[in-house]
Amino acid sequence: MPLPGVAFYLSLTLCAQAPTNAAPVPSKTLSAEEISDLRARAQAGNAVAQFKLAKSYESGDRLAADDVAAAEWLRKSAEQGNSDAQNELGVMYLSGRGVPRDQKEALFWYHKAAWQGNADAMFNLGAAYYNGDGVNVEDALSYAWFILAQGAGNPKADTAVERADSELKPWAITEAFKDIAALYDQGQYLPENRAESARWWLKAANRGDIDAQVEIGVRMVLGQGIPVDPAQGRYWCEQVAKQRDPRGENCIGYIYRHGAGVKTDLKEARKWYEQSAQQNNVLGIKILAEMDENGEGAKPDRASACLLYARLALAGDRDALERLARLKPQISQKDWQDVRRQLSLMHANLSKLDDQLEERHSDEDRFPGPIQPH
Repeated sequence: MPLPGVAFYLSLTLCAQAPTNAAPVPSKTLSAEEISDLRARAQAGNAVAQFKLAKSYESGDRLAADDVAAAEWLRKSAEQGNSDAQNELGVMYLSGRGVPRDQKEALFWYHKAAWQGNADAMFNLGAAYYNGDGVNVEDALSYAWFILAQGAGNPKADTAVERADSELKPWAITEAFKDIAALYDQGQYLPENRAESARWWLKAANRGDIDAQVEIGVRMVLGQGIPVDPAQGRYWCEQVAKQRDPRGENCIGYIYRHGAGVKTDLKEARKWYEQSAQQNNVLGIKILAEMDENGEGAKPDRASACLLYARLALAGDRDALERLARLKPQISQKDWQDVRRQLSLMHANLSKLDDQLEERHSDEDRFPGPIQPH
């Protein structure tokens, strides 16, 4: 739901939001000679001069106010990567000044500027997601952009963040933290930054979010974007596993299987993967099959591995099908019949499995491997 009391505030500030990083151009401060020099540099392709000339047209400084000319010079500057021009061009598209009103185009330029860390563009993205300007209203994502704008130095974001802190539901604030983490992960609207992403995942994890606890736990165990911290990673994975979430069980299984901060214990690892597989978790099933095949934590049991791979193959897992096809010749016909019997008790489609294996063998016949030298 929209934040009560914020809409009026945003309506007063959004379109007037000027780049805070650019030097202001007060009316009638430039001489005719300075305007001439500015125009010459702008025509020569100087992006800063193009932006300043656009602002002169916008404000009527020694030039007749002309929003169309302002937009044209803003575009030239924006296309060269000037983030202030990108943000200002977005504002003009949102309001329809000098260009046709186009909310999607406004968002396009805001994102261009935000990628470069432009605080005003981040604020305007927050306002867009709050007001539904070219996007669906999303309170959490709006709040996320306001937080980013605040961190980048936009002074008007302080009020928006303060109000949201007091008016948003706790879960929405947590979602905003996850949104920021995802933005840094994806590298689409912000430069990819795994360390910064981990910082926000940790904030969400501390608020009890299970998805965030999985993310930060795994990253700490593996050292993905942050220093390896197996003990703390294990703590977070245990919080998830306590809720019988297979992602936490897989994480703890990994810790014991690979000796991440603990002594390697394949039997303990197997216990956790078995719990995950009991919940039909694909990763848990696949790793348990590997352990059966290799004899990790128990005697090798290739028939059991075939059964597990077959379950995944029937669900469309091509890698599991390849592993099954490779392993099947290594077990006896009796064991294979027992595998089929167990699959039948699970109401598995045995005809489909036979067709998959046959198709796989046909592909091998059509595309044989290279001839090996003698």
